Amino acid sequence: MPELPEVETVRMQLKSKVVGKTITSVEVFHAKSVNNDETIEDRLVGKVIAEIDRIGKLMIFSFVNEDNLFLLAHLKMTGQFFYLDEGGEAVGGGHSVTATDRDLPGRHTRATIHFTDHSALHFNDMRIFGYLKLTDKAGRDAAKARFGPEPINPKFDTEWFYQKLKKRKTPIKAALLDQTFIAGLGNIYVDETLWRAKVRPTRLADKVTKKEAAAIAAASRDVMNESINVGGTTFQHFKDTGGKNGNFKDYLKVFGQQGKKCERCGGTIEKIRCAGRGTHYCPSCQK
Repeated sequence: MPELPEVETVRMQLKSKVVGKTITSVEVFHAKSVNNDETIEDRLVGKVIAEIDRIGKLMIFSFVNEDNLFLLAHLKMTGQFFYLDEGGEAVGGGHSVTATDRDLPGRHTRATIHFTDHSALHFNDMRIFGYLKLTDKAGRDAAKARFGPEPINPKFDTEWFYQKLKKRKTPIKAALLDQTFIAGLGNIYVDETLWRAKVRPTRLADKVTKKEAAAIAAASRDVMNESINVGGTTFQHFKDTGGKNGNFKDYLKVFGQQGKKCERCGGTIEKIRCAGRGTHYCPSCQK
């Protein structure tokens, strides 16, 4: 599943491809992927893409001179965006990119947005969990309200974070995975964050000290920013819209490292089940 750094990478690169382009038509190949909206083509034709924003892993397309129309896009588990330029060259980003995915539109293409310069943006989704959804300003605001603040936001309030943790009785890993509490941290990045902060993932959130809460906030910010800078973490052939693999996997300290020595203390990294997810940590230096 693409996580926030991967989605942010795709968002930034799509901006360079489609912002300013005018939509000429929309093809829908699977109604569920567009929220069964039969009006989506009529409402998008002639619109010019103004911006692509993001909160958590939700991308938000806005349009020139349209204050009450937005396109929400979520890749979920197997979603992909592929941009095909006027010369026929395809670049894409998403889950499990294979050679067959680049034959566009393909068997997993659920919708295609065409532009006046004969380029196109294809939305692929093998398992049809992702979506493209048109909404108004109220719908956009409601969608954004379902997400907590992001640790990569420079204004992230660590004191607020600590006070909220004191009220939670779940393992700290479960708290960090809750997108309504903190947006953007997925399984990989939570494990990496807690390793850096020297906090065991099974620790109850309300037992985390103020100093540890500050360390977790700082570590989560650093982990995700570092991953964004290198294009994300590649598993199952995730690629960005430039066709490049993310390579933050080369910097992982605990995720997928079970059985290896911890580079910080020499202990043996273990894999357990926590918050319903495979969880990696060092029992020697994470307390």
